[in-house]
Amino acid sequence: MKRCWLICALLAANGAALGQTACQKVVVTADPEYPPYAWHDGQTLRGASVDVVLAVLQAIKLPYELRYVGPFVRVLQNARVGEVDIVTELKRNTEREQYLAFTDTSIFTNPSSVFVRAGQNLKFTKREDLRGLRGGVTHGTRFGDGLDEYIEANLSVEAGPGIKENFLKLDAGRIDYFISPHYPALSHLITSGNEGKYVALKPHVAEALNYVGWSRRSACLGRLPEFDAMLKRYLSTLNAGRIVDDNQDAWRRNPVMKR
Repeated sequence: MKRCWLICALLAANGAALGQTACQKVVVTADPEYPPYAWHDGQTLRGASVDVVLAVLQAIKLPYELRYVGPFVRVLQNARVGEVDIVTELKRNTEREQYLAFTDTSIFTNPSSVFVRAGQNLKFTKREDLRGLRGGVTHGTRFGDGLDEYIEANLSVEAGPGIKENFLKLDAGRIDYFISPHYPALSHLITSGNEGKYVALKPHVAEALNYVGWSRRSACLGRLPEFDAMLKRYLSTLNAGRIVDDNQDAWRRNPVMKR
């Protein structure tokens, strides 16, 4: 009788533990300073990647909570320990794959541009056109799409501490061009009132892919294949560029980011 009671207690405890970790909803977060893909407007997270991820979760009938957790470094920390389940958009790399499982389907491309002073006569159609010129990049930035390797092997660039400092060097003529992820640099120019002083040359110099990341500690990780299949289907019906442009316009009308 005593043994039966003990077995029943263990089974009950095990059932309770399973209930606690069962997939009931996902907590979704995003980089709060990455318009138009994601930003925090002081009240909620917004952006193209937020719109798409929430639409896909609704389509697969997986309940969610959209949660602002702070700067991007805290977003990654929360994903690492399982405090959040989904990060709406980020680059995949070996370090992040240790604690995040990524969709096979990319959510958006992350373009990088060559910025020059307005009126500057710099002919650009391909990366090779930058050879022999003085370039600038932001320290620690990785571009993807083979551009990092090309810069290291073929171009003369100096790293500055931030986007602001690189535009100041460009303005002073200390560098001939500045390579940056397109939207963060554009967002800086909009908020600083300097958009008319610089031009982003076309075409983009790199087009890296971004993905949706799921915490490997998520109780709902088993729903990732279903989410990925619906993400692929959903994006095939949309004009992704239009979604990005619409969100860029929305942010431009009220260029606020709260960390």
